[in-house]
Amino acid sequence: MELFFLIATVLAIAAAAIYAWSKTGPRNIPPGPQGLPFFGNIFSLGQYPHKVLAEWKDKYGDVMSFKNGHRLMIVLSDPATVRKVFANDVVANRDNQSAIRTDPGTSAELGLVFSEGELWKSHRRFALSTLRDLGMGKNWLEDTIITEVQELCDILRSTKGKAIYPKVQVTNSIANVICALIFGRRFTLDDPKFTRLTALLNELPTGLAADSVVQALPFLMWFPNAVRKRVSAARQSLHSVFAFLREEVVQHTGTVDKQADAPDYLYAYLAECENGSKTGGASSFTEEQLLPSLLDLFGAGTETTSNTTLWAFVYMLANPEIMKKVQLEIDERVGRDRMLRSSDRNLLPYTEAMIMEVQRLGNLATFGLPHRNAEEITIDGFTIPKDSNILANLYSIHTDPRWFKEPFKFDPTRFLDANEKLIKPDGFMPFSTGKRVCLGEALAKMELFLFIANLLRCFTLQLPSGVKSVSLDAAPDSVVNSPVPFQVAFIPRV
Repeated sequence: MELFFLIATVLAIAAAAIYAWSKTGPRNIPPGPQGLPFFGNIFSLGQYPHKVLAEWKDKYGDVMSFKNGHRLMIVLSDPATVRKVFANDVVANRDNQSAIRTDPGTSAELGLVFSEGELWKSHRRFALSTLRDLGMGKNWLEDTIITEVQELCDILRSTKGKAIYPKVQVTNSIANVICALIFGRRFTLDDPKFTRLTALLNELPTGLAADSVVQALPFLMWFPNAVRKRVSAARQSLHSVFAFLREEVVQHTGTVDKQADAPDYLYAYLAECENGSKTGGASSFTEEQLLPSLLDLFGAGTETTSNTTLWAFVYMLANPEIMKKVQLEIDERVGRDRMLRSSDRNLLPYTEAMIMEVQRLGNLATFGLPHRNAEEITIDGFTIPKDSNILANLYSIHTDPRWFKEPFKFDPTRFLDANEKLIKPDGFMPFSTGKRVCLGEALAKMELFLFIANLLRCFTLQLPSGVKSVSLDAAPDSVVNSPVPFQVAFIPRV
């Protein structure tokens, strides 16, 4: 009994000391909810943290804070503030701690998304210039996308109006576009190896949500529990994805024509590696950096676009009158006898506005990715300590009545002026903003138009017989806001 009281006393003193220590530091941090010692506010966030933070914003303001375990999180819910802060080089670092990307060669400090400093700057410049040189926004890439759209349409026609959940078909088609860019080839949509790869990529966002919990409560990795199980599964998925990428690297190595332009991202990167080795100096263009970069391009380029397309299906099922307006615009201004191309976008402002409204309400990245400040800064008079995690509350911004009237109403006309010209409201930032804005924005916009507009040109979407509505809820516990599984029938338009 005496031993029990001794242990209890020591634990109580330790808890009090840690709690007191957590209260030290700047007193001028943004307001926020009171958290628990050790745990912070993690138990208050639930399965839909973005909705909780939207409620907290109403109480504490556009600049607020909370604790994820012991870690200070700063949340910005005003678009002008987000743009100003994220344009600052000091805030361009990342929260790159990870319980999943821990092994040599998979570290979260590598790649394009989580790297920082000169490594990030040099590889982002390389990625942007290479993707541009490869044709991002040009004809060959558009032809590649249209080929995938045509094959997807053929697959959907083969269902003969039977309701399906089209996630695998859509994901594989969009993933093939990324394959064309980075590998220079496509896979057949029924290739089991390729389907397994896209399934693994679909699973990673759920693992990343568990990773965030582990950053707050690292002791969860010390004993069996649901969070550790999800992190372990994500690690295994990551190893399988990296094995696939290594095979592609091996197939490319030593086969590129040194006199020709690089036909894909992987060749361009390997050429850069070779150039670096010839100079004799240290270079960051290594295989260790290559594989995480390919993962970032593949993962980010597949998950976001495929889930936005699925959200488009959901919102068309929920708003059939808007689907009819989109189809009428296509029929009258272009016709349904040929595939729509990027050059048709200017002719179809309502269709473009509908896609923007899907992005706004679909809210794929509800917080984007956390930024980290390299030194103490001030935001709206509040002191932000060095190495705080700074989030853009994109869900709250996209559903804030200050920026969008009747924010939960699906209304494409909010993106059109009186002359039916597209406008971009200040609160619309689906690709984030600032120094680390999504580098694939141009590609994503092209894909979304060509996939969604052409699918609506070819098909009318219907709910299964006897089903009266589709859920607008998002799947829980994921860093990517994806719709819950649903069934849709693709009825060919004749």
